[in-house]
Amino acid sequence: MSPEKAVLPTWTRMALRSQKFLTYLVILLCLVQFINGSSHSLKNVENAMFRHRRSYELRRKGKESVGDSNSVKSMSNGSKPGVFATENCTVVVAQIGGTATLPCVVRKFNNGVVSWIRKQDYHLLTVGPTTYNTDDRFLVEHVRHLQNWGLLIKHVQPSDAGFYECQMSTHPPTSILIELKVTKALAEIQGAPDLYMRAGSSLRLVCTLRHSTEPPAFVFWYHEQRMINYDPGVTVKEGRSSSVLLLQDADKSHNGNYTCSPSNAVPASINVHVLNATAEEKPAAMQHANTSSSSSYSLARCSILLIALIPVLPNT
Repeated sequence: MSPEKAVLPTWTRMALRSQKFLTYLVILLCLVQFINGSSHSLKNVENAMFRHRRSYELRRKGKESVGDSNSVKSMSNGSKPGVFATENCTVVVAQIGGTATLPCVVRKFNNGVVSWIRKQDYHLLTVGPTTYNTDDRFLVEHVRHLQNWGLLIKHVQPSDAGFYECQMSTHPPTSILIELKVTKALAEIQGAPDLYMRAGSSLRLVCTLRHSTEPPAFVFWYHEQRMINYDPGVTVKEGRSSSVLLLQDADKSHNGNYTCSPSNAVPASINVHVLNATAEEKPAAMQHANTSSSSSYSLARCSILLIALIPVLPNT
């Protein structure tokens, strides 16, 4: 140790140490401030560069979005919705002798020509409103404001069943299929084939239509071979799918065959038997018809009564 340091008092040495410490602290604080300032300036530079890059990307994306919007717009203009408003493979049911209407509704933006083709033999039926078929049962039912180009088939025959193609002359051509199913309408008289009734009672015959797709234009009733719709005492009530014949005070003259003959269905017949109110003239069929329900009810009552009496009967 040097002589100068040895002679320095203690408080002097402590002051020197404090001065050194303060110097180091000031230097440290300056370094920290310098580092913070540098980092702040670096952050400012980075932020400026980021903003510049961001603005460039936004400008570029803006140009691309304009191009994309134009392409989407052109695609939306090019990809129009379906040509037909009528669903493909629609099924239409018509009865023999009736009228079938096969729908074909196109959307309004289409300006092509509509044609109908029979798929069974690929025969061209119509082009636009013109019929290209010698069979005058086929024609176009065109409703312009609805853009409907339906195919009308009158006096439907069993051979008309099958698929029909409605084609639009777009590029390439577009089409849908319509299936026609043909049914056979049948008349049916309740109580057939035989009806037994007492003289003096009312005759009521109900004729219903099965597999019918449209109401008949008329229903004629025949007694044997004579039409009786307008006879005195006879009332005929017409419905969409039924016809009712009413006749008051039936007697022996009303015996015989009655036929219900709709204009568009296979006729049906029933045999009516008018009998006097004597037991000798009641046939087994009439007795069974009149007494079956009452005898069943009486048998049930007797069975219940016997079951109730069994516990109280004396043992033998």
